[in-house]
Amino acid sequence: MESYAAKSLRRTALRLLLVQGGFVLVTAIAYGLSKGWFLAAAAGFGGGIALLNTFISAQRLARSADLGSVSPNRGMAELYIGAVLRFVGTPALVAAGILVLGLDPLAIIVGFAVAQLGYFARVRAA
Repeated sequence: MESYAAKSLRRTALRLLLVQGGFVLVTAIAYGLSKGWFLAAAAGFGGGIALLNTFISAQRLARSADLGSVSPNRGMAELYIGAVLRFVGTPALVAAGILVLGLDPLAIIVGFAVAQLGYFARVRAA
């Protein structure tokens, strides 16, 4: 049974993902129109990394909220697992975008940074 806290966190995370996705889409379109669609893809890739991080955080936080009442240690472990996934995954995905896909590093970072600005948008749970 999902707790009220977990449901509220999931709703808020969905709204945050939508805001971040909108920021990434606008950035990618701006890159596409001004500098070319290859750079737009790189910006979209960077934004996608940030969206993935938000999704991982939301999932782990919701699981932690559910498990925390049963086992506080397991709840904390979920948060640590999420942090490790983000801190290892982000540089690995950026490196893969640059080295494997040949994407522009600056465009990847710009897309990632713009998506992070979504955290400053006012997102409320209802």
